[in-house]
Formats: sequence, structure tokens, C-alpha cells
Amino acid sequence: MMKALEILLALLGLVSGMLAAWYWLRASRVRTDPGWGENVLGEPGIHSMAQDAWIMAIMQSVAESGRLNAIAARWTALTAIVTALAALIAFIA
Repeated sequence: MMKALEILLALLGLVSGMLAAWYWLRASRVRTDPGWGENVLGEPGIHSMAQDAWIMAIMQSVAESGRLNAIAARWTALTAIVTALAALIAFIA
């Protein structure tokens, strides 16, 4: 029974660790898009408008990256907990 629980916790640690890595990979690949990609004219000619669009796009991409990093951190915490439990069970058994 203890061996099965140890294996289950180890597998849960593997899956949660992979999910954490996947979320961190997604967080590192968030793009900054000022939103004029579809516009035939491209970037606005007025400098302050273009600058405002870039600032807003950077703020949005940082927020999204932060959200994904927070999810990854939670999965990493779960990984640490279940891996420690699996090691503790292996030590006890």
C-alpha cells in the first residue's frame, strides 16, 4: 500500500513539475503587440499615440506574463510538496 502511494505521489510530482515548466515557458513567450498589425497604415504617425500604444501593450504583456508565472509557481509548490511526501514515504517504508 505504501509503495503504491509513493509511486502515485512521484507521478503527481512529475506531472505537476511538467505543468509548471509549461506555464513558465508560456510566460516567457508572451508577445508585446501594440495592436496595429491589422492596420494597413501601420504604426500611427503621431509619436505620442504610437508611444501610448507601445506602453499599453507592454503593460498588458507584463500582466499576462505575471499571471502565467503565478500559475507556474503554484504548480512548482505542489511539485515540491508531493515530491517531499514521496521521499518521506520511501524513507518510512
